[in-house]
Formats: sequence, C-alpha cells, structure tokens
Amino acid sequence: KIGPRSAKQPPTAPLLHHVFPRRVSTFREPTMSCTRASLCLAGLVATLGGARAVEFQDTPLLTSMWEATSKDDNDALDRLLDSSEYAVNSRASDGRGLAWWAWEFQNTYALGAIIAYGGDIESTDEDIQGQTAVQMCVENPECDKDSLVQQAKDMVEDIKRRKEERAKEKEEDYDMDGDDSDEYADDEF
Repeated sequence: KIGPRSAKQPPTAPLLHHVFPRRVSTFREPTMSCTRASLCLAGLVATLGGARAVEFQDTPLLTSMWEATSKDDNDALDRLLDSSEYAVNSRASDGRGLAWWAWEFQNTYALGAIIAYGGDIESTDEDIQGQTAVQMCVENPECDKDSLVQQAKDMVEDIKRRKEERAKEKEEDYDMDGDDSDEYADDEF
C-alpha cells in the first residue's frame, strides 16, 4: 500500500535524513573556516618571515664560544661550530654573538670561521643596543678592519678543508661503530 504510514507500522527503510542530517550552512561555519585559514596563513607567514629570525637567549654554547673566541682557542671554536648548524648565527640575550666577539677580540680565526660556516662578518644585524658586530672594530682606534677582513678571508679555505676532514672522520667513526651487521646472524636476535 502506498501512502502515509500508520503510527503502528514500523518504517520499512530507515529515514536517512534522521541518520544523515543535511548540513545546514550557518553563519558560524564560514567564520570557523575563515578563522582556520587565517591561522594557517599567519603560521605560514611567521614561518617564512621568521626563518632568518634568531632568538636572543643565553646558552652554554654561546658562553663557550665567547670563551673560545676571547682566548684564541681555535680548536674549541671548531668543535663548538661543528656541534650545531645554528651556532654561527646564535645570539645571546644582549643580541650579540660570535661576530661581535670576533670583532671585539680582533680574532681573525673566528672571523674566518664565521665566513667558512656561512655567516656574514659585516652583517647589518644589530644587538639590542643597535650596534652591529663590525662596529666593535670600527669604533676602536686600535682595530684595523680591512686588515682583519683580509686575514680572515685568507683563512677560510683552510678552515673549510679542516671542517670537511672532521666531518669525514666523524662519519668514518660512526660507520665503524655502527657496522656490527656482520657480527650477528639474523637468527641470533
């Protein structure tokens, strides 16, 4: 019999609109979508815009780099720069980092290492007092900026070569330590 059901008859098929209600667009949904899109866009802009941003924070790494630079401890400086890809551009809470200390102590090796590790010894970045790293030398009458730059640039290739040698040694040490596959058969595990 076709027609309206009686209250006593169970439905022969489920009423799909009760199980899967139609989405009714409300004012709230577009707002939520816009909010999500805005947050995603803001996150993307922050990520891209902040890619060069460096957090100013005192760390043991920076303290050690300051000490190595002030004492002309080139081996220690190499180890520290090798330890983190961010070391060369890291900045302490006062906004200063390796470049400031290299200029302050007129450390040509540190200046050369900055260049070798991809840093810029004449960057226009400023510390929290508005001073660039190179100003540490320019404002010091006993500092010969041009001579320091030339000496630093003359060291870059040697610093890069030694950096590559250390990386190769580290990789070989890792390969020797990690190559235990021949010692054990598959059934021994």
